[in-house]
Amino acid sequence: MKKWLLLIPLCLLPISLAGAEPFLTTQGPIMERAEATRVIVVNEMTIFVEPSTPIVDKRGRTLEFGHLKPGRWVSVEVEPDESSGMVAKRIVLTGKK
Repeated sequence: MKKWLLLIPLCLLPISLAGAEPFLTTQGPIMERAEATRVIVVNEMTIFVEPSTPIVDKRGRTLEFGHLKPGRWVSVEVEPDESSGMVAKRIVLTGKK
């Protein structure tokens, strides 16, 4: 009986971990940027950048939205959002050209 009680939580563990989905990552040059709406376009994907979204350079230094300019290369972790499409969770300005 005790073995079964220990086995039940172990069987449920994969179910609880299945809900944690990783972010999608896209890399490429910024094609467009709209300051007023805080939107960038990377690889033809329109991405909303919240004010709380971390923006850093490849050394980890914090940057502002104004550093995201068309032509600059970025790596963006995005997450789908029902209301605004894709939302950036983290942006790294890679400097890659």
